[in-house]
Amino acid sequence: MRGFGTGEITMTQRTIGKTTLATLLALPGAALAQDEAVELAPVSVTATGYETLIEDTPASVTVIDRDEIRNRPGVGVGDLLRGEAGLATAVDGSVGQDPIIRGLKRDQVLVLVDGVRVNAMQPPARGSLASYVNMDLIERIEIVRGPSSVLYGSGAMGGVINIITRSGDFTEEEEMNAWSRLGYSSVDRGLRTALGVTASNERHVLDFSTAYLDTGDYRMGDGDRLDDSGTRQEAYHLRYRTRLTPDHELGFRAQRDEREDVWYLASRTFNPMDPANLDPNDPDEAALRMQAPPQGLNTHYTPTQTRDLLEATYQGDFGGAWAPRVEASVYRQELSRGNYDWSHALGRDYRVSDTDFTTDGARIQTELFPTDNQILLVGAEYWRLRASPDSYIGNVNQDFRPNDDDALFMDLIDDGQIDSQGVFVQHETFLDAGTLNLGVRYDRVEGDADAVFGADGDLQQVDHNLSWSAGFNWDLREEVNPYVSLSEGYRSASLIERFLTYPYSDGNFWQADPQLDPERNRTLEVGARGHLQGFSYMVSAYESRIRDYIGGVVPEAGQRQTVNLDEARIRGVELQVRRPFTEHVTGEFTGTWIRGENRDSRFDEPLAEMPPPEASIALRRSVDQGWQWEGRLRAVARQDRTADRFTDNTERETSGFATGDLLVGYRFQPSGLLRHNELTFQVNNIADKAYREHVTGQREDQIDPARGAQEILAPGRSFGVVWYAEF
Repeated sequence: MRGFGTGEITMTQRTIGKTTLATLLALPGAALAQDEAVELAPVSVTATGYETLIEDTPASVTVIDRDEIRNRPGVGVGDLLRGEAGLATAVDGSVGQDPIIRGLKRDQVLVLVDGVRVNAMQPPARGSLASYVNMDLIERIEIVRGPSSVLYGSGAMGGVINIITRSGDFTEEEEMNAWSRLGYSSVDRGLRTALGVTASNERHVLDFSTAYLDTGDYRMGDGDRLDDSGTRQEAYHLRYRTRLTPDHELGFRAQRDEREDVWYLASRTFNPMDPANLDPNDPDEAALRMQAPPQGLNTHYTPTQTRDLLEATYQGDFGGAWAPRVEASVYRQELSRGNYDWSHALGRDYRVSDTDFTTDGARIQTELFPTDNQILLVGAEYWRLRASPDSYIGNVNQDFRPNDDDALFMDLIDDGQIDSQGVFVQHETFLDAGTLNLGVRYDRVEGDADAVFGADGDLQQVDHNLSWSAGFNWDLREEVNPYVSLSEGYRSASLIERFLTYPYSDGNFWQADPQLDPERNRTLEVGARGHLQGFSYMVSAYESRIRDYIGGVVPEAGQRQTVNLDEARIRGVELQVRRPFTEHVTGEFTGTWIRGENRDSRFDEPLAEMPPPEASIALRRSVDQGWQWEGRLRAVARQDRTADRFTDNTERETSGFATGDLLVGYRFQPSGLLRHNELTFQVNNIADKAYREHVTGQREDQIDPARGAQEILAPGRSFGVVWYAEF
C-alpha cells in the first residue's frame, strides 16, 4: 500500500501528530507500556525526523510498504520508484538506476539506508543506487519531495529517499520468527531468494537476513538481449537491540551488500582510431597516444563493488520537564569499488582502478516537548568522506596491459576528503487551525586534497551553508486540507566534482573544479490533501529556483567540464488519487507534469535531462486470504525539450510510450508453521513494448549496433513467479 496521507495502517510505536500528541503525553506509563495498536493514517519518520502523520506534514510525502515491495519485479531500488508521482530514474543498463526527484538527480537527491547517508561515497559512474541494498531486504521506502537540508544537510536539496530495511521488535514472550522469498523472471532468466530470522523477547532483539540475486542479460522489447546487463548480488544484514531499561535502548547494525559484474552500458563506445597511428614525436599526438583507448568497442564496468556498514545506536526517553527523547548514532560506511575499462577487441582490461570511499559519521538529536502542542527538535551531525583513487592505464606502447611496468600511472586524488559539520533546530506547533513547522540549519563543509591530477593552485574550499524551511498545514475540513511551504536546501560539490579530472571511457575528458560553489534550491510549494465523494487525493504544485546549479557542460566534442550555472528553474504539478470501490478493490492514479529551464545567460534553453510528464493508473484487489490481483498502466509523454547548447547536441529526444503490467496471486490460510503463505504470478510489459527512459546518458553517436554498441532499451515482456512465506 502506498501512503500519501490517506488510508490507514496500524502502528504500535509512539506517533506524534495533532491528533495524538496531547493524548500520549497524558497517558500514564502503565497504559503506554501496553503497546496497544492504534489505527492511524500513514506515518513518516523521514519528513520531520520523528514519527509524524503524513497528513500533518506541509510537504509531499509517499511511503511504499512491504506488501508492494515484495510483489514488484526488478533488480534494484530504482524499479520500486518508477511510476511514482514526481519520481523518475536515470538508467544505465540493468542495475544502473539512480533516483530523480522533481528533475534533480544523483547527488542532488539524498539517499539514506536506515537513516545513514550513502551519497557521500557516490563514485563518478551511474548505477550506485543499485548497490546500496538488496530490494528483498527492504521493509519500506519513505520519499520526501523538495528541499530537506534542515534535517539532512548537503545533498537533500531535491528531496530524500529513506530505504528502511526489515527488522523485528521486542516481544513480551520469547519468539523465533522467520520469512522467506523465492522468485524467477523470464526476461533476464533471473533467480532471487531471500531469508530472514528474528529472535526476540522483552529485552533483546536479534535479526539476521540474507538475499541473493542472479540475472542474465535481459531481452529488450525489440527482441535482442542487452549485452552485459546481467549481474549478481549477495547481501547480509545483522542487527541487535537491547533494552537497558524500559526507556533506554542500545543497538548495533552490520550490513554488507556486494554486486558483481556491473557494466555501465551508457559508457560503451566504439573507437575507430588506432592509437598506433599517432605520431610519438608530435607533442600533442604523443600525449594522446599514451591515454587513447584501444581501437574497437570499449566499456566501463565494475567486477566487484561492496558496501559495508557498521553502526552503533542509542535511544532514550527521559522524564521530567519537556520529556526529552535522545537518539544518537556513530557509523563507518565503506564502498570498495573497482573502476575498470574493458576492450572487447583485446578481450581484457586496459584501465584498472580500485578505490575505497570511506565515510565516518555521527549524529545526535533530541526531541523536546515544551507544551502539549509543541515539538522542538535540536541536533548536530558530522561526517567525513575520504578517498585516494588512482588508475593504471595501458597504452599502445605495451599492448594496453595496465599491470605492465610501462603502463601509465595516474595518481588521481591524493588523500581527498570532505568534512561536514552541522547543527539544526526545528519547531513544530499543533494549532486548532493546523500545523506550523519552522526549521533552520547551519553547515560548514570543507573539501581538500594533498594533490590531484590535472589541477594546480588552491584545492581547499570551505562552504558556509544556511538552510531553512517554513510550512503550514491547514486543518480545514475532510474534503480539503491545504498546505504551503517555502524552503531552501543546498548541496556542496562532491569529491568527484571537485577533484577527479580523468579521461572517461565514454570518450569525454572530464575536467573537475576544486572551487565550485554550493548549489542552492529555493522551492515554493502549495498543495492539498482530502477525501471527496469516496476519493482520497493529494495534489501539489511547486517552483524551484536553483542558484549555482552544478552540471557537466560540453564546451567542445570530447570535453566535459563541471561548472556552476547562474540559475536553473523547475516547475511541476503532481497528483495522487485513490478510490476504494469495494472493501478489497482499490483504484489509484498518479500524474506528473514537469518542466525545467536553464536560465544561465550562456545557454537559456531547457534544462538538460529532464524527465517527461507521465501518468499511471492501477486497479488492485488485496485480501488477507484468497485471490488478489493488480493491473497497472503507465503512459509517458514524448520528450523533445533537449539542452542542445549545454550538451553540444548530444541529448537525444525520446518518443512517448505506454506499458501495462498484470499481477495475480493467492494468499493461503495460515497452516502449521506457516503464518503467511502466498504465491504470485506476474506479467510485465505485456505488449512487449520497445522503449527507453529519457535519462540514460547515452549519446546518439555512441549507438552502433553493428559494432556492438546497442541502444539501451527497457526490458521487454517478462513472466515471473514469486513465493513468499512467514514462519
